[in-house]
Amino acid sequence: MAVNGAGPMIALRREPFDFGILPASFLLPRAESVAALVPIQRRLLQCAHPSRHDPTKLVVSVADAAQCMGIAPQHAEHVIDTMHAVAPAEPTPHPAEDDGLPNEPEVRVQHLLQFLFVQTFARPHAQSSLRENGSGLELTGFHAEAGGGGGPDETGNGISGTLGTHGYPSPPRGGANSSPHGSPAKRSRSANGAHVERDRREDQLREAFAVHHFNALAGLLVEDESRANNADGGGGGGGSFVGHGGHGGGVVQLTASEVDALDFMFREVRPRGAGSIDDDDDATDATDGRRAGRLSASTGLFADGLVPSTAIRDWIARSLAPVERSSDPGSPLGSPRRVAGVLSGTGTHAPASGDPGSTTIEVGGLHRGTRVVREGDAQLCTGSSSSVVVRNCVDSVVYLLAPFQYATVANCVDCVVVVGACARALRAEQCERLTLIAASKRFVSKMCHECSFHLGVERAPAFLGENRGCHVAPYNTFYEQLERHLESAGLEAGRCARWDCPVVLGGGGEDSTDRLGGGVDKLPAEKFSPFIVPFRGQNPNASSSSSSSSGGQGQGTRPPTQANPFAVPPEYVRALDAKVKAVASLRSALRDAGLDERSRRELQATIQAFFKEWLMTSGSMRQVYDLARIERGE
Repeated sequence: MAVNGAGPMIALRREPFDFGILPASFLLPRAESVAALVPIQRRLLQCAHPSRHDPTKLVVSVADAAQCMGIAPQHAEHVIDTMHAVAPAEPTPHPAEDDGLPNEPEVRVQHLLQFLFVQTFARPHAQSSLRENGSGLELTGFHAEAGGGGGPDETGNGISGTLGTHGYPSPPRGGANSSPHGSPAKRSRSANGAHVERDRREDQLREAFAVHHFNALAGLLVEDESRANNADGGGGGGGSFVGHGGHGGGVVQLTASEVDALDFMFREVRPRGAGSIDDDDDATDATDGRRAGRLSASTGLFADGLVPSTAIRDWIARSLAPVERSSDPGSPLGSPRRVAGVLSGTGTHAPASGDPGSTTIEVGGLHRGTRVVREGDAQLCTGSSSSVVVRNCVDSVVYLLAPFQYATVANCVDCVVVVGACARALRAEQCERLTLIAASKRFVSKMCHECSFHLGVERAPAFLGENRGCHVAPYNTFYEQLERHLESAGLEAGRCARWDCPVVLGGGGEDSTDRLGGGVDKLPAEKFSPFIVPFRGQNPNASSSSSSSSGGQGQGTRPPTQANPFAVPPEYVRALDAKVKAVASLRSALRDAGLDERSRRELQATIQAFFKEWLMTSGSMRQVYDLARIERGE
């Protein structure tokens, strides 16, 4: 299955790391290494049964998974839902039947163990072990031709800095009156270029972790206990399922189906223009309807029988596509740029499996500006929706009026971000005074301060770590294509009503009627107000191919959205009505005041003066100019 004479390339999926890592205090606090997952694997296999959808795969129920992991059932529901959010495809719930089985998605054992394997990446022991062996990259030798990073920095260490849960540096500690993440303006000027190198090194560290511990990861894939017990030295003795990490230690034998289960961690990539995956003989239709290439076929190692994990590890190390990130800071108005999930020195690689989130539209470094991304911008040439990242913006407004798979808003200060529809997951990280208006299946906030989240979410929003002064509120806007985008993302407004029941993980605070705990409050009704999206119709700058592509998704079959489709609680409706009545009362009082012509002109001039002052001081005048330039296509 070579491309232009070269072997197939693969990439480590970012979604399990970016959206899947949970606080250690919440999930498996004593699991500091992969070896700690061995008892969990044993318990899972003891209670596993064949899947109803595919008998070749072993699954467990959510209740059994909770018992095997040793966590509360309500916590297990969030853990499993997080795992499903980052899986290659969303599982389908079991249809209601008279078989006595619960109507809930099955939990695939191999995917759950890989999800727990990813959790260990954020533990200090895992990263320190990589640094003790260099960066881990030197051990594998991959990225050498591309001149990839991972070498020593100025301090002599393989990877420098202290990484947070998602690989971002831990924020500096400041005084009570200081910004927890440094000066917003200074951070905006410096971070936009620095994050490119930081993210590149983070990607490399993740790859080094997966390759260095691959023998252990391979042990987690084995579902035949007798075969795992016969592994050569697996886990250091005693018939352990999991082999040692690194290039020594236990070795397990893998079947083709067990290697195919690595689609949770890896995806195939190929250069654009090198042919469609549909033309590939090794591409198969997955049971969930996705078009996917089988990893076992890509290795070329499975002529018959079993293959040692060391051979699979070496193939992965050779086949990992070089890590490259775009460093283009964008235009002053923050023009988005497409960043393929993997870039190489010879061309851009697109996902062969259709894996969501592998191609990203990025808006970064926007300072006191306005940016709109509409469906023509977000549509990929393959016809599938992309993911989006907004980062390092200050005092800006960003409209993301399109359906996305994943969305990230990171390191933004004093910004307003509108996300049209997010099919899988949305996260906000290390933001200050952010107003986020979004419809999404899931929402996660990590280390955000004084932010307001107007949400239409299907699952309970999660707040990880230290969130201070944040508010949750009902969804409060609309635009003409909103309901069509919700449908494209698989969302229903009637089911997205869990904005007011967040799950606080790793935060303090006591629960009460008004305070939700962990630095999260419900927005007071008197502070609730609608937000107006100042765009109508389609993107005038969209290319003809993008326009025709998006038009093929049912444009015109649904009438334009004319009002907020999400339910607003009665107390918020009453508060809005009170504001409308107050304005009407003021207008009536002015109309009935009986002012003479001179007094009316003076009053009008005074009102206009205060309005102009508000336009200037609030930044609304700048937004008006930005919107005019966007409308002209500048």
